[in-house]
Amino acid sequence: MGRIEKKGGQVVYRQDDGEITAWLTDFEEKMEIGHEGTPAYRKVFYVVFFIATLYLGTILLRAIL
Repeated sequence: MGRIEKKGGQVVYRQDDGEITAWLTDFEEKMEIGHEGTPAYRKVFYVVFFIATLYLGTILLRAIL
């Protein structure tokens, strides 16, 4: 697996054996914003999902019977 390195003012993709396989011109570094859910909201989601499933199941059973 290769890696991205800065060589002088250039950005290159270098393989494990040292061979440069790509010159990344106009390479712009972007930050990635991570998001981890809040445990309280996860519990609320599961409760609402369970209630909705029961509701739809009840409607389906009444329609069949």
